[in-house]
Amino acid sequence: MKVRVASAGTGKTTSLVARFLTLIGEGEPLRRLAGVTFTRSAAAELRERVGAGLREILSEGAYLGDLVVAPADARPRYEEALRELDGATLATIHGFMALGLRLSAPIVGLDPDFGSLPEWEAQAVLEEELEGILLVAEEPGHALHAAATRLGDRAAPLVVEAFRQRSLAERIEAAPDDPDAADVVALYRAAYGRFEARTGASRLAPSEIERRALALTRSPQALARLASRAPRVVVDEYQDVNPLQGRFFAALEAGGVQVEVVGDPKQSIYGFRHADVSVFRRALATGEVQAPLTESRRHARLIVRFLNALTRELSARDWGFGPDEAPEVQGAGAQREARGRVEVHWVHGGSRIGDLRPTEAQVLAERLVAAHRRGRPWREMAVLARTHHGLERVRAALQAAGAPAVLRQGRGYYERTEVRDLVTALKVGIEPDPASLATWLRGPFGGLPPGAIDRILRSEAPVDAVKAEHPEVAERLERTRAAVGGTPLDALRTLVRAPMIDGRRFVELLSGRQRENVDALLFEVAERPPGELEVLLERLDLLSRQAKEAGDVPVAGEGIALVTVHGSKGLEWPLVAIHDLGASDRPRPRASQLEDGHLHLPGGAGFAGAAAANAERERQESFRLLYVAASRARDELILTGSVTERGPEGWARVLDVMGMAPGAREREGDAFVLKVHPPRPISEAANETDPEPAAHGAPEAPWTRRRFEPGALPPVESPSRVRGNGDDHTPAAGHERHARIAHDEEPLRPGATHDEIEVGTSFDAVDQGRLPGQAITVGTLLHDAIRRDAHPSDHDEMELLRAQELMFPYDAGEQDRILDEVRAMLGVYHELLGRDLAPLGLRERDLREWPVLLPDGRQTWQGVIDRLYLVDGVWYLDDYKTDRTLRPERYAFQLAVYRETVRRVMGVAPVARLVSLRDGAVVPYADADLDAAWNARARA
Repeated sequence: MKVRVASAGTGKTTSLVARFLTLIGEGEPLRRLAGVTFTRSAAAELRERVGAGLREILSEGAYLGDLVVAPADARPRYEEALRELDGATLATIHGFMALGLRLSAPIVGLDPDFGSLPEWEAQAVLEEELEGILLVAEEPGHALHAAATRLGDRAAPLVVEAFRQRSLAERIEAAPDDPDAADVVALYRAAYGRFEARTGASRLAPSEIERRALALTRSPQALARLASRAPRVVVDEYQDVNPLQGRFFAALEAGGVQVEVVGDPKQSIYGFRHADVSVFRRALATGEVQAPLTESRRHARLIVRFLNALTRELSARDWGFGPDEAPEVQGAGAQREARGRVEVHWVHGGSRIGDLRPTEAQVLAERLVAAHRRGRPWREMAVLARTHHGLERVRAALQAAGAPAVLRQGRGYYERTEVRDLVTALKVGIEPDPASLATWLRGPFGGLPPGAIDRILRSEAPVDAVKAEHPEVAERLERTRAAVGGTPLDALRTLVRAPMIDGRRFVELLSGRQRENVDALLFEVAERPPGELEVLLERLDLLSRQAKEAGDVPVAGEGIALVTVHGSKGLEWPLVAIHDLGASDRPRPRASQLEDGHLHLPGGAGFAGAAAANAERERQESFRLLYVAASRARDELILTGSVTERGPEGWARVLDVMGMAPGAREREGDAFVLKVHPPRPISEAANETDPEPAAHGAPEAPWTRRRFEPGALPPVESPSRVRGNGDDHTPAAGHERHARIAHDEEPLRPGATHDEIEVGTSFDAVDQGRLPGQAITVGTLLHDAIRRDAHPSDHDEMELLRAQELMFPYDAGEQDRILDEVRAMLGVYHELLGRDLAPLGLRERDLREWPVLLPDGRQTWQGVIDRLYLVDGVWYLDDYKTDRTLRPERYAFQLAVYRETVRRVMGVAPVARLVSLRDGAVVPYADADLDAAWNARARA
């Protein structure tokens, strides 16, 4: 096995692409190479990068200068590889394993068309089978009666915990002299046996794919078949494989497959996902070690120096990694010329670190504001912390300092009120037990006061009491129970969109952020629809219990990114700040320990040793987390920590051995700052809002105290939301109707938007079975098809539209209806080409979806011109509409803004037209009408 260490920023993906190009040039066809990485997005990026490398080497004869030079006779091989790219094996580890299983499915007892089983659903199935076992084990004569009785209420959680750890060992055994562990293993094997019988050969969870793939390597025939399909396998991110995956690749190597792995033990931080850095270390100890990658094109000079000092001190103490895993790196490329900046800020004093952290967060906010004043945009900054709680602390300080922040991943999405309201409604629909009924009655669907709920629950028949006292609520209850009769996705959609709450939809009661969360839930269920409602509820309950990375929908917008260190892996920013260096390392408590395939429980002879070994693994990973966090910075790195009088703990100890702890000499220069801050009073740290006090001596700007009164419109607005309100529907009928314009002048029905009107779907259609936003989906797909010059008869183009993400919430029938509507209007568009619209081939210039940003005094107009093109010296501005009843006067102002933008930018006044894609009408606007609409904005 060939092994290479690639430190952060040293071009690991580039080296993989170069390796593929070298092998192809030497005569190995791409179809016989396999590239394996961890995530689908990483696999997609690798495919894209390999394709770009092939095209570059075909056009230039080399890749990235002289990194790979094409042999003189290799052009046909590279051309062949480019043709094979779409079918090349560039996949995730589980995807590659699944490929091997499909190649030999009958040999290993699988259906060749087996599907995947998400891990959450696998656990739900296991829990269901375990529940049945525990039920029958209550009988005294049952073989598992004694084990279940001795464990009592601990049985189910301990068995489930063992199931979650099954990627750590192919077979789980009970630790010697541990009777409780033996009872758990007995129940686990019984439940796992029924789990396998139920999922059978047709659906495999990730861990079962690993186990089956490992079993495949023991079949000479199956192993030979996989080796003939992929005689060489290149594995990325090898530091993150788990023990079963490591054994699989080792077995491939022993079976004749040439395995090459690349990774960085310093970045092995996914122990909670069962990643085991010892797998990489075994490869380093026994494999053919290649020269490490040591040229960093990511980091500025001072960041390189800091990272080298960090890895040198850590490796010397065997904190997280050893010397052979931490080669010194050098700057390369453009970043070698960038100096960079490093700041270390400590808050020191007192006996409780919790009293220091508010000051630390405020100091961090001040430093980021200072960086912004030096010219660093907010979007180029990120704050990393180990916990979401730390990020929330920083967000509050940034908010007080007036700095925008974007929490990339928050905690508790599945505990959000709007999500739990829907979960409760589903539970009540199945069976209204007192607990779920009380929550439902108190929530938006019931809407009853506490006193009424108390009377209902005290009655002998609560449902009958609802019917007697609150018939309108009883009707909603019946509609809720009727909704759950269909598929889980249909039930959710009905609860979200049906007007069940006094004629209003559930979604109408939500804020914008809450709507995003509900939309995300719909997308999640639509993408991986469970077969039964009970399975969906088990899944949602499971996810709500899991704290790790179960967050809100990521917040959109401009601002400082707030990210956990685990969530930052693979990302980079020009400026990175690391918060809470002084936090102490505490191992996660576990109800059981799985060590070397043996299950240990508290009280057993080996539990203390297994727990200590696990705590040491977590301590070692903590050091690697610091390296990952620091290596995300390109140009500037800011570190903050709190240290009490007891001395440094956690990551602060690392800075201490580097000579950068609170006791070191303070420095404050252009490129390096080391400063110690005294703790501020808690009230001051919590309430102070000025991040740069007057002591800095900057004079007050003349506009500081000026007030900006809100205008009639938001400061940045789309012109499509400003409507003309004339009575005549033809643009040539006169100018007076354009003298009055209004923002969203036409009243909307609850939950609807003007965008839905614009794409021509009536609200009745939405009410009668279309998901909210389906009209927007039609318009978006249609505009995309026109932008790409797609033809309605092109099946592949239509299927490409079907594959777009915004189609995920719809079932196959709804997708067909959407595509039929798009296809029909796309056909109208193609009929217009060459008749009322200039053919594409005659256009001298053709700009598609041209962005508009037009400053207009205190107002800024923002939008997109569908098509702007030049024919015979005349510019045409076409705006596509799909309204069922086209009212041109509604869009006069929108077209006026677009024409004014073109006039200012290009110095020409285009012919502005509406193109109706329902009836094929092309409606031009007179210049005088557009002038009147534009001038009317001042009187609006």
